[in-house]
Amino acid sequence: MAYRVRKRYVRYGGWPAGLKNGTSVSEPAYTGLHSCIDEVHPGPPYKTGGPLLVTKKMINLDRSRPFFSRAYFGPLSSYDGHMTVLPYIPSPEPIPLSLSGWGAKGWNRAFPVHPIYNLGVSLIELKDLPSMLVQTQRFFSGMRGLSFSRSHGSVGGLFSSLKSGTSEAAGDYLNLQFGWIPFLQDLAFLLEMQAKLARKIAWLKKHNGKTVRRNFEMDAGGFSEDVPRVVQPFTTLSPVLNTELYSGSVVATASIPVQKTYDRRIWFSSKWRFFIPELVKPGMSLTPLKLALSGIDLDPSIIYKVIPWTWLLDWFVSVSALFQNIYFRARYHVVAEYAYVMCRENFTWVAPGYADFNIGQQYVAPPFVLTWPSTRRISGASTTYYEFRQREEANPYGFGITFASLSAYQWSILVALGLSGGKHSRAPRP
Repeated sequence: MAYRVRKRYVRYGGWPAGLKNGTSVSEPAYTGLHSCIDEVHPGPPYKTGGPLLVTKKMINLDRSRPFFSRAYFGPLSSYDGHMTVLPYIPSPEPIPLSLSGWGAKGWNRAFPVHPIYNLGVSLIELKDLPSMLVQTQRFFSGMRGLSFSRSHGSVGGLFSSLKSGTSEAAGDYLNLQFGWIPFLQDLAFLLEMQAKLARKIAWLKKHNGKTVRRNFEMDAGGFSEDVPRVVQPFTTLSPVLNTELYSGSVVATASIPVQKTYDRRIWFSSKWRFFIPELVKPGMSLTPLKLALSGIDLDPSIIYKVIPWTWLLDWFVSVSALFQNIYFRARYHVVAEYAYVMCRENFTWVAPGYADFNIGQQYVAPPFVLTWPSTRRISGASTTYYEFRQREEANPYGFGITFASLSAYQWSILVALGLSGGKHSRAPRP
């Protein structure tokens, strides 16, 4: 299918603000962009969905009520109109979140033939049990020798050698969090493994060869923070007037922070089919399937997970998820009739502004004192808003895979499962 790009530029502001010294002045103008990048699908009705990126930049300008101000010495110091609070335009402006990696995570989580536990990793990590026991024995030995005196080896002595004490405490904490707690969780799983395994196989038998839908939220949240800004208050409003029309000093600065708000939601929608011959053909052993579902099979993802520091790499790229996806997809003939990872992001910058103005016609009060009828503080807040909505579509065999790269064997699986009616899914638009 061909991609199409639709863009629409929207003007915000730029309207007449009033008369400054008898001359018309306008408020500042800003350009917002509304764009949509997607695929052309046959319709109506539109029953399929593909890659999508919707971008919006909108600005809401806060305008004051009109007012009149004129100095005593004539029209060169006069204004009749309204003030506009200037918006905050971030630099650089935000861009959509990269969904690279989120698709693999969602695919791995939604995959219907998925291990119920990584028991293989746990068994390999048993090699650490002796060192865990030694570390624990040292901890309890140290606890027996503690007292509240300041002699060597006591609590007082511990504080006097803070560096070594901190190091030992950190080691004990890591031993607990990444040693004993996972170990005890593995033991608890073993006690319930047979029941969980039986329920998983029963579910696979029930849905073998049928469609399975998996929809879930992957991430949601946001934050608010203040962007520091120290400025002269009169510069937060437009237009800029003659000095004598402002009340008070225009040189003084003030802290007027901009409030930034961000929120996002990432979710996954999919529909699957799989076929496991062992579940329908009599006489075939289910032992290999049970081992794979328990995570005892030495698939590439298990070997990867036991390599030191790979957990840190998985914070940035989902390597283990990719390995597991490839292995189980090839072994159990699992394909997705459709699979989407979707994201919505909102950025908001609220920029307040204010200034004090002399209002009305300045006059001479006895004994020749220039006086203003009144003063007024004009304030408000303008908003800059960015919105991104995006959707990435997976191939029946995963994200980042093209139909041109499929082998004859992979095409045969699509034919057998009835998914070969074209290069696009028959999925409803999410």
